Parts: sequence; structure tokens; C-alpha cells
Amino acid sequence: MEIKIRSFLEKEENDDSAHIYVDGSYNKETEEYAYGMVVLKDDGTVEEYSDKFSDPELKSMWNVAGEIMGACAAMQYAMDYELPKITIFHDYEGIAKWPLGEWKTKKDGTKAYVNFYNEACKKVKISFKKVTGHSGDKYNDLADKLARGALGI
Repeated sequence: MEIKIRSFLEKEENDDSAHIYVDGSYNKETEEYAYGMVVLKDDGTVEEYSDKFSDPELKSMWNVAGEIMGACAAMQYAMDYELPKITIFHDYEGIAKWPLGEWKTKKDGTKAYVNFYNEACKKVKISFKKVTGHSGDKYNDLADKLARGALGI
């Protein structure tokens, strides 16, 4: 679904990166996790993506697995569309802290995430911006809604 918006109000002056919002969710009943991703395009359109997973090794991380998959989806999107720079907006601080080396990677899922980030960095300049979850941030709320929707929540 594409939605037209008037302008990139979220962009700071001199920010030429593509803005991508990600969020994750977990369904305890089905033991599935999912991500929602919102891509703000320079032409004023908004692209929405989501997907769900049930990998036995990652599901123990609950919604964090979805958060990680969302960040990976953002990086993959940037590589697929040959975007030179992206800013990933996230509400879970590990999304930035693991790849930037501020948190140790102890689980296989976080180690794989950092490896994916390191490979993506060879093709795309990636920066992170923490936003407060469930605070009325339009695109973070939309990413959350997409993640929950993928799980039927």
C-alpha cells in the first residue's frame, strides 16, 4: 500500500539518507515473531512491509527477533535498491547497540545480526536513530501496527 505525504517533516536539514522505520512483535500463542517496516521515499510515498517467522532458535528472543529481522530487512532493502545511505529508526536500543559494539552479542541471533550488518556496511552507509515506542511517532506506530498485523494481533 502506498500513501502520499506532503513532505519529509522527519528529515533533519542536510540529511540525505533514506529513512526506514522498523519494529518487531511476538505472538506467545503461535510462538511466531514478525517485523514491520516503513520506508519513507524521497518522492513523498510511503512503502509498508511486514513478515512473520517461527525459527526455533530465534523465537526464544520473542519480539527482539522481530526487531532484528526488521533491521535486516531495512538493510536488505537498501542493498536491493542500491541506496547509498539509510537511517534506521527503531525503538529497541539493541538494534543500534549490537552492531555498534556497545552491547556484547551473546546469542546466535545477535551474532548473525551483527554479521549481516557488517556485510551490509560494505555497500550502504547505515546510521541509527532511537525513537520512543508507543509515543505517537507516526511511522514507528505504523511499523508496530504492521508487525502485529503480520501476526494477526
